[in-house]
Amino acid sequence: MRKSGFTLIELMVAMVVGLTAITSVYTLGAAMSKQFYEEQRVATSQGTSRAAIMELRRDVSRAGLFGSPNGTLEPTCDATPPALPLLGGGNGPMGAFQYYADEDLAVLDPDGVNPEVHADRLRVLTSLYLSDQLLVQSASVDGSVIVLQSGNQAYRRTFAWGQTAGPFTSGTAPTYLEGDLDWDGAWAAETASWKGIAQKGARAFQTGSVLHIETPEGRHFFRSVFGKAGNTQNEVRIQIDPALPMGTACLPGAAESSTVAPLQWVEYAIVDPFDTTEVGADFMAFDGMFYIDLSDTSSPSYQLQSTTASDLLESPNRVLVRRVIDSRTGNVRPSSTQVVAEFVSNFRVRFLLDANSGPPVQPPDLSTDPITGDAAETAVNANPQQVRTVIIELGIRNPLEDPDIPFQADGGTRFEVNKDQTGSARVRHMRIEIPVMEVARRNL
Repeated sequence: MRKSGFTLIELMVAMVVGLTAITSVYTLGAAMSKQFYEEQRVATSQGTSRAAIMELRRDVSRAGLFGSPNGTLEPTCDATPPALPLLGGGNGPMGAFQYYADEDLAVLDPDGVNPEVHADRLRVLTSLYLSDQLLVQSASVDGSVIVLQSGNQAYRRTFAWGQTAGPFTSGTAPTYLEGDLDWDGAWAAETASWKGIAQKGARAFQTGSVLHIETPEGRHFFRSVFGKAGNTQNEVRIQIDPALPMGTACLPGAAESSTVAPLQWVEYAIVDPFDTTEVGADFMAFDGMFYIDLSDTSSPSYQLQSTTASDLLESPNRVLVRRVIDSRTGNVRPSSTQVVAEFVSNFRVRFLLDANSGPPVQPPDLSTDPITGDAAETAVNANPQQVRTVIIELGIRNPLEDPDIPFQADGGTRFEVNKDQTGSARVRHMRIEIPVMEVARRNL
């Protein structure tokens, strides 16, 4: 009689079947895990792109709001036309846009291994903090100080009840209002009444902002805020530079009932977040975030003290930043830089222009194709009032390269992060067309 049990052949067949099943399950699980993380990366890239595009849409669509597409074309009595400093030196029109083609390409692609990418720089002059024009109550005899009317709703919405005034400078403690405007504690004490300075108003009137002043007679003046003219009878008094031409045919009386709007100059640029010349010394400072024990020289904590922040993060990471520029000097305003998007692989700006825009008023002559590069830089910087639509293309890549994705210069869907490694990073693109209605409706 045969004894029960398994033969060696049966055991080997069972083991093979079992191993096949386990391998199949493991392979399926690994594939699903890879797909899951890939979908997460896609969702992160798309979310980042949407947030950045929304920020760009808001600023670009408001270009020229309460300002002017080109201040040099406005009727004024100033001997010197209003101007903004150009990148690299010189001055350009006080206009809604400045554009610089591939200004940051060496930062984005230092080895030049991605021929399809762009890294443009865009500047927009707009009203960031206020949705109202304010009214002038009066101006000083010498035209160096204007006093805002306090009896209208626009003023109250700006310097409102119940809003905190700070953070203001307290001793040597820094605040977001760094600079020479000095909205100090004397103003902060007034927030119990509607005549106090709220955060929104203090930000709008920082030194380096542009004041667009328009008289009831239709004269336009562009001035820089450069100081706070004391606290007299609870009035908001703003020092301006240069002084207004008071008592002339262009500005009779004391400028009463003129409108005034503070404008800010915003720049979008691609930077290395660890380049202190671009973002400031404290932008990526992690001091104080971690406790480092220096008593034991053999401990990992001691070794960490020589590690920089850039060594702890995935590199190279190039970010798209949004920052406020001083309208007088062209320098970045302190504490104004914010990251709009990380791991940027492409930032391209194009324009549709109305070549007939300007006096005398003529039928529009819209360009059939958007222009970019040096042609757009020349046209936009000289005639910002011609811009009718801004087209922005933004690419966000995966942080790391995938060795399974060979690099091909196929229009920007792949990005070569490190030319010495096999593979490339995937890129997600978003494209948006933004009509510039504030510029178009002026039809200068």
